[in-house]
Amino acid sequence: MNDIQAGNPRTEPPATTSTQQSCQPDLHSVLREMSAMLAELKVEQRHNMESRLRASESQMEELRKKLEEQSQKNEEELKNLKTSFDKQVENLKQEYQDTKVAFSASLSDGETGHTGPYNTEFPLVYKHVFTNIGNAYNPTTGFFTAPVRGVYHFRFSVHGGAERNVGVILYKNRLPMATTHAIQPKGSVSSSNGVSVLLEVGDVVNLKLERDSQIYDDPFHHSSFSGHMLFSV
Repeated sequence: MNDIQAGNPRTEPPATTSTQQSCQPDLHSVLREMSAMLAELKVEQRHNMESRLRASESQMEELRKKLEEQSQKNEEELKNLKTSFDKQVENLKQEYQDTKVAFSASLSDGETGHTGPYNTEFPLVYKHVFTNIGNAYNPTTGFFTAPVRGVYHFRFSVHGGAERNVGVILYKNRLPMATTHAIQPKGSVSSSNGVSVLLEVGDVVNLKLERDSQIYDDPFHHSSFSGHMLFSV
């Protein structure tokens, strides 16, 4: 029996310890590699985050600069708009003031008497001013000068004695535009006329006594010259 036991082959124990020992180095290697990869991922992730943050900061800075530039531009535009608006308002005020043009004057400044006759046309100066809004009429020269382009209406009247031509001519820039004329054998005579004309800036309107005519005036102001602007053009 001992021999049989001796003749039986001896069963060898499993190599559990050696296998575990051979696997352990491989597992440690894998863990080290995984740790290294995680570290690299962390570094890469940190790098990517820093790059994104820098890009975001750069974009924010550019946006801030654009906003500042736009704000300055808007302020400048608002300033220019305000300046332009104020200028337009001033221009409108000036145009409104320029359209307020009216005058009325009489030949006599308190004296009584006749003017004329003369053997040529004689410029008349209406010295007594009733009103002169806009100062377009000059009582020293008798000239009305248009301050703005527009349509103006003028009216003039004359008064005289018997057996004398009584007449005046309305001139625009030395060109006759209208006239009033009267004569009768007895008593006094009066006549008047009116006309609306388009005037350019600087055009001059005045009255002249007709050749061989005579007109009369006194403190009651029978002979007068008036005008006003109807509208600008």
